[in-house]
Amino acid sequence: MRRIHLAVLALGLALTAVGLYLVFTSDHQDNAAFVAAGNLVAAWAFIGSGVIAWIRRPENRFGVLMTAVGLTWFLGALSESNNSLVFTIGSVFGGLFLAVFVHALLAFPRGYLETRIVHFAVITSYAVLTIGPLLASFFQETSDDCDGCPSNAFLITESDTAVTVITGLMLAAAIPALAAALWVLIRRWRAAAPPLRRLLAPVYATASASIVLLVVAGAISAVSERAADVVWWILLFVFASVPLSFLAGILRTRLARASVGQLLIDLGTAREPKELRAALRRALGDPTLHLGYWLPEEKRYVDVVGQPFDVEAEAAQDGRVATPVEHGGQLVAMLLHDISLRDQPELVRAVTAAASLALERERTVQALRQSEGRYRALLDALPDLMFRLSADGRYLDLKGDREDLVVPPERLIGSTVDEVLPPDVARVLLEGVGEALSTGKVVTGEYQLEVGGVSRQWEVRTVEDDGDAVLIVRDFTERKRAQVELEHLHDELQARHAELERERDFIRTVVDSAPSVFCLVTPEGELVRFNKTLEAISGQQDGPLTRGRTFWDVFIAPEDRDEVRWEFEELSRHGFKGEYENAWISADGGRRIVAWSLTPLSDEVGSPRYLIAGMDVTERKRQEGELRRSRARIVEAGDVERRRLERNLHDGAQQRLVSLSLALRLSQAQLQRNPDEAERLLKAASEELSQALAELRELARGIHPAVLTDRGLGPALEALVSRTQLHVALELPEERLPAPVEAAAYYVVSEALANVTKYAEASSVAVSVERLNGRAVVEVNDDGKGGADPASGSGLRGLADRVEALDGRLHVASEPGRGTIVRAEIPCG
Repeated sequence: MRRIHLAVLALGLALTAVGLYLVFTSDHQDNAAFVAAGNLVAAWAFIGSGVIAWIRRPENRFGVLMTAVGLTWFLGALSESNNSLVFTIGSVFGGLFLAVFVHALLAFPRGYLETRIVHFAVITSYAVLTIGPLLASFFQETSDDCDGCPSNAFLITESDTAVTVITGLMLAAAIPALAAALWVLIRRWRAAAPPLRRLLAPVYATASASIVLLVVAGAISAVSERAADVVWWILLFVFASVPLSFLAGILRTRLARASVGQLLIDLGTAREPKELRAALRRALGDPTLHLGYWLPEEKRYVDVVGQPFDVEAEAAQDGRVATPVEHGGQLVAMLLHDISLRDQPELVRAVTAAASLALERERTVQALRQSEGRYRALLDALPDLMFRLSADGRYLDLKGDREDLVVPPERLIGSTVDEVLPPDVARVLLEGVGEALSTGKVVTGEYQLEVGGVSRQWEVRTVEDDGDAVLIVRDFTERKRAQVELEHLHDELQARHAELERERDFIRTVVDSAPSVFCLVTPEGELVRFNKTLEAISGQQDGPLTRGRTFWDVFIAPEDRDEVRWEFEELSRHGFKGEYENAWISADGGRRIVAWSLTPLSDEVGSPRYLIAGMDVTERKRQEGELRRSRARIVEAGDVERRRLERNLHDGAQQRLVSLSLALRLSQAQLQRNPDEAERLLKAASEELSQALAELRELARGIHPAVLTDRGLGPALEALVSRTQLHVALELPEERLPAPVEAAAYYVVSEALANVTKYAEASSVAVSVERLNGRAVVEVNDDGKGGADPASGSGLRGLADRVEALDGRLHVASEPGRGTIVRAEIPCG
C-alpha cells in the first residue's frame, strides 16, 4: 500500500507539472499565474486529503475517491493547450472531477454507495458530465470569445439546434440527479445521531456551499461574465475547502482521543455505575451510549442498575453497534454506541482500553451483588433451621420457623445445647461441632427429637465458619418414611421388571419362532427390526446393514415397490389399518407371495411405529390355483363323459333297440300270414336284444362296475386284471375300504393299466393296494420304457383331481428307460 500511495503522489506531481506547463505556455490564458495557483490549491487539497484518508483508513474507499477528484481535476488543465486535440479533450472531459466529487460526497463517510437512488444520482452525474459535453462537441465550434483558442477537433458539423437539444436533455437528467443527491444528504443529516452529525457537519457545509455557488455561477454567467468569474473563483476555493473540512474531522477525532486522559481521571473518581457510563458517553461524544456488564458464571449481561440486558435485542432495536470491552483477554462488558463511531475505530479502541480496568472492577462488583442477592434469596427460601454455635456449643444466632424449635428463640440464644436438648441429641451435635471445627469438613448426622409433642427425624449438617459452627438442620421425617416406602416400591418394581423381562423374552421368542412375518418400521417406512421368519424367507439379516433402509427396498420385489410405497404412504398418512398381498424377494432370489397388514403402534419409548405382520401364502396360492384348475378339469371331464355316454348309447344300444322295435313290428305283421318268417324275425330280434344287453352291461361297467358296488375292490380289480392282456401281479387288502376310496383306487388302477397297455411297451405290471397309517396306498409299477408326463394328458390329470377331491395325493415317477410308478395315497379314516 505504501508503494501505491507513493505512486499516486508521483502521478499527481507529474500531472501538476503537465498542467503548469500547459497554463504558462497557453496562447489563450491571460491570468496564467492565478489559474495555476487555483489549480494547485484545489487539486492538491483533494489529493493530499485523499491520500491521508487512504492511509488512515485503507478499508474505506472515501480516501481513494477524494484522491481521484484531485487527479481528474488536471483534465481541465488540458484545455489550456494550444494543440487542437488536447484542447478539445480538456474542454470535453474537464468537468469529470465534478462527477467524481458527487460520487465521493454520496459515499461519505462509509466509502460505498448504499441505495438505488444514490446509484442513480452518481451514474447520472457521470453521464451528464462526460456524454453530454462529448455529444455537444460534435456540433459546436470553439467560442469566438476565446481569443487564441484552438479549433474543436471533434467537430462534425455546426448545429445550434443539436447543441440546444443535447443541452436540454442533459439538464433534464442533471436536475433530478442533483435533487436526488440533495435529498439523500438531507435525509442522512436528519437521521444522523449527534456523533455522526459532528463528523458530517464540516463536509456537508462546504459541499453544500460549493453546490450553491455552482448554481449561482451558472445563473450569473447568463447576465455578467465578469461577475460569474468572481463567483467561479470563490467556488474554486470553497470547493477546495471540502477535503480540508474532512481533515478537520480527522483532527477532531485525534483531539477526541486526547480526551482519553480526562476519561481516566473521570473513571478514577466514579463511584457509581451511572457515573462510569456518563464518563464513557463524554469520551465518545455519544449521549445515548448503553453499557452492559458480562457475568460469566450466569452467561448473561446486566445493565448499570443490575437488570438483565439483552445486547442483541437492544442493538437490533436501536440500530447500534456493539463493541466488546476486554481485560486480560477476558470479556468484561459490551458498549452499545452510535453507528457513526464505527468510522472512528481508534477513538473507540482507546476508550475501551482505558475503561477496561474500571469496567472489570465494576463488573466484579456487579457479579458480587448478583451473587449476594441470589444467596440471600436462596437462604430465605430454604425451609431448614440454621444455627450458629460457638465451639462450646452455645447458640449465637438462628434462622427458621419457631414452631420447629424445642424452646422459644429468646430462650435459645445464649443457652448451650446441653441445657435445651436431650443428652443423646446434644452429644450428636457437639461431636459434629468438634469435628467440623478441627477438620474444616462438612459433618453430617441424624437424631430423633420430639417437637410439639410429635417425635420427628432430623438431619444435621455442620460446617466451620470463622471459628464458629454453622448447623443446617432439616426435618426429614417424611423423607424417611418415603424412603422406606421407596425401598418396598423398589423391590416391587424390580420384581415387576424381572417379570416384564420374562414376558419380553417370551414374546420375542414367540415372534422369532412364529411362522408369520413381523417387521417394525418408522412412519417413513425405515426398518427398525424384524423376526427370524422374515430373515429365513428373505435371506436378509436384521442388523446395521438393513436397519434404516425402507422395507420395500429390502424385501419387496422391484415390480411391486412403487405400489407398496404408495400404499404405505397412504396408510401412514390417514392412520388406518390395511391388508395387501405382494411379491417379496426370497432368499434364492425368487418370489414369495406374502399377505401382510399394517398396524400403527408406539414403541417402548413412545415413538410412532408401524407393525407389518404377514404370512407366506405362496403355497396356499398355488393350491388355490390348482384347486380352481382341478375343478375346471372335473367339470370338463364330466361333460366329456356325458358326451361319450350319449354317443355310445346313440351308436350302440339305441340303434339296436330301434332295430329290435322294427323287427318286432315286422314279426307282428307276418305272424298271421307267414309264421315261418315271423319266427325268423323273432329269432333275429332275440339275438339283437342279447347284443344290446351286452353293450349296456359293458357301458355300465365303464361308468361304475357293478361288481365294485356288490363285492368290493378286490373282485373288481381281479375282473379288471382278467381282461388285461399283460401279466399283472395283484396284491389286495383283506378288509373292505370306504366306498369312495374303493372307487378312486379302482379308477387309478384302471387308468394306469390302460396307459401301460397303450404306451408303456411293458412286459409285466405289479398292482398293490394296502391300508397303511390310516391311508389307502395304491401303487401300479410297470417295467416299460417310462417317460410319462402327468401334465401332457387328461387321464392322469383326471385321476389327480379324483384323488385330491378326497384330500389325497397322486405321485407319478417315470424316468426314461426305467418304467413308471403311479402311486396314490388316499385318507380312509
